[in-house]
Amino acid sequence: MKPYGWFGLLLLLVSEYGLFKKIDPFYSWFYCFAWWSYILLADNLVLRLRGRSLLSGPRRELALMLPLSVLIWLLFEGYNLVVRNWAYSSVPSLIWERWTGYTLAFATVLPGVFVTADLIDSLFPGQNQSAASECERLGRTSSTKPSPFVFVAGLILTAAPFILPRYFFPAVWIGPIFLLDPLLEGMGYRSLSVTISSGERRRVWSLLLAGLACGILWEFWNFWATAKWIYSIPFCGNWKIFEMPLLGFLGFPPFALECYILYHVLRACVLRCSSRTSRVALYVTIAVFCFSMYEGIDHRTVIGFAAYLGRSVGLWVLG
Repeated sequence: MKPYGWFGLLLLLVSEYGLFKKIDPFYSWFYCFAWWSYILLADNLVLRLRGRSLLSGPRRELALMLPLSVLIWLLFEGYNLVVRNWAYSSVPSLIWERWTGYTLAFATVLPGVFVTADLIDSLFPGQNQSAASECERLGRTSSTKPSPFVFVAGLILTAAPFILPRYFFPAVWIGPIFLLDPLLEGMGYRSLSVTISSGERRRVWSLLLAGLACGILWEFWNFWATAKWIYSIPFCGNWKIFEMPLLGFLGFPPFALECYILYHVLRACVLRCSSRTSRVALYVTIAVFCFSMYEGIDHRTVIGFAAYLGRSVGLWVLG
């Protein structure tokens, strides 16, 4: 095992102990410690099994992935401003600490999903496929065309939660798949629908299982954290695993597919910005959007601040 793998394992054990004994900073910042240590450990296992991994690859890939991870999760936070399915409790009372927490926690979403998908793929029999953070270009001679019917269905499902949030909130976790997967194909990249139609379903299965695995970890670590999210989901009953209603776990597998599609669509957009000026303008736009969403989360999603001013409390990521 590489040194960063051992460090990840040690950090995970220490953070768990710090949470149990209420020792800061692990007690206060437990969620971030847990997720970043998991990413280090899981990536090292992928490296050992496959000979390559996300963290051992080009640094540029990770540098691009982290801000896009924050951006992508904030798109779902935007949905939540309307559907109101989750809320944050006991968050840091100081804005610099709170917003730093948002950034560090939301940045774990894509690396966590992709590393887990690669780890699961490595455990399947047969030849491993490309990493989940990679997207294959379609050949010049490819005759595939995005289906307009799938695109329209995706547009309707994506918009429905804004119109009737009480009844169409589940569409948050499926609508963007149908809306953006054809767009990915139209941009010249191999979409999930093309992958499925060609009989290569390994990518889809590894992502679905990664979504479920990450969902279980998200909910497990959230349950023990000082600051946490809680749910208010209509029609899901009172049966819960940790804080999540049992039926809510059905949203995690398609969420991983959304992460894959959104990341590769946004990544393609960034790479198409050929000039330095256009890329700076794009990142400034992303930053403005993120800070605007942070304000929205503070005013509509946060339901309670830490009991003691100035004390760090646990970080969180998604609901």
